[in-house]
Amino acid sequence: MPLFDPEFLKLTRGLDVEAFWAENARCFAFSPLKPRCPLSFAPDDHWLFSFLGLPSTLRYYQEKPYRDAMHALANEVLCEWVGRPYFEEDTWECAPKRIENLFGCEFAYYEGGTPWLMPVVEDESEASASAFTRLLDRAEATDLQDWALPPDFRAEWALRAAEGRPLQALGSGSRGPATVMTSILKPETFFYWCADKPELIRRFSRLLGEKMVAFNRVLREFSGNQAPGWWITDDNCALFNRRLYREYCFPVLEQVLEAMAPLPAADYNLRYQHSDSAMGHLLEMQWELGIRKVNYGPTVDSGLIRQKMPAAWICGQVPPMLLRDGSPEAIRQQVRGDFAKAGASGGLEVTTAGSLPAGAGIGRMRWLMQVVQEDCSYR
Repeated sequence: MPLFDPEFLKLTRGLDVEAFWAENARCFAFSPLKPRCPLSFAPDDHWLFSFLGLPSTLRYYQEKPYRDAMHALANEVLCEWVGRPYFEEDTWECAPKRIENLFGCEFAYYEGGTPWLMPVVEDESEASASAFTRLLDRAEATDLQDWALPPDFRAEWALRAAEGRPLQALGSGSRGPATVMTSILKPETFFYWCADKPELIRRFSRLLGEKMVAFNRVLREFSGNQAPGWWITDDNCALFNRRLYREYCFPVLEQVLEAMAPLPAADYNLRYQHSDSAMGHLLEMQWELGIRKVNYGPTVDSGLIRQKMPAAWICGQVPPMLLRDGSPEAIRQQVRGDFAKAGASGGLEVTTAGSLPAGAGIGRMRWLMQVVQEDCSYR
């Protein structure tokens, strides 16, 4: 049974969702010369499992017909009550490789959870360091042209193309270096080796930047994707202090962004960073990297973002747990506060600071729509 939030449905019984989205489409100019702030939602697999109460996450990931059926069911409810579908109903069975796979990192699947990338070494020992050095050697020597696109993915692509089904624009973004490096290595191992084996970690960082560019060029060429731009999802940024971020993450992003999202460009969508984490201490470096569209964690205040990144398009900053658990008035006050701190220039898009949280139902989504309509107007 989908989550409906009856209290919030009652509060929003007068909301015209069709009119809301028609107006919303006119609200994305970076200017106050528009009706109001735009709003967006980002429901993901965590949200879907909670929303529908799925009995098996393994079946969802392993069976395309079941996954597509669950997406269709969620979309039916979302279209009726929120006015938009959010889930693809013809999902892919296969996928290209990921940059983490190049360094030996693979997904593990467990019932009740989402896929989890498993680190490649167990500890900080000399034996582990030697094993990781061999992994770097292998990654450096890998022919990405053949490696990046497995035969089963190529076959599915060819079948879809022949049937006229939608194809993907590949190579437009990935997880960022902080999260990639602390997934391939356990975070504890990574930071021990930053202190004890800095040359090994410097090599890791340098190779990651080079291979991210080469890998995504292969993906772009294969899929015919010529659109410049790069999105970054990098939740583990909060683990890095300024010095370590500057030394190990900044150069990777600098290299990838220069190759995939060259500047100058007027489009604020060109360089986008998402991070659920408390990374307010890194905002100056994000600005220096030319990142101009952001979605940071709920502890990063919208006023601080606007101060440190004066011309950034801010997606946020409603705390996900506030939307899931907060009272109608608490949610309204958060939106009003963000609008007052960061909305004057027209560069605020109201959404959650991170993905739509599991447990937030249809009524709370509708309430956020209504609050934005009533309290974020430029008229």
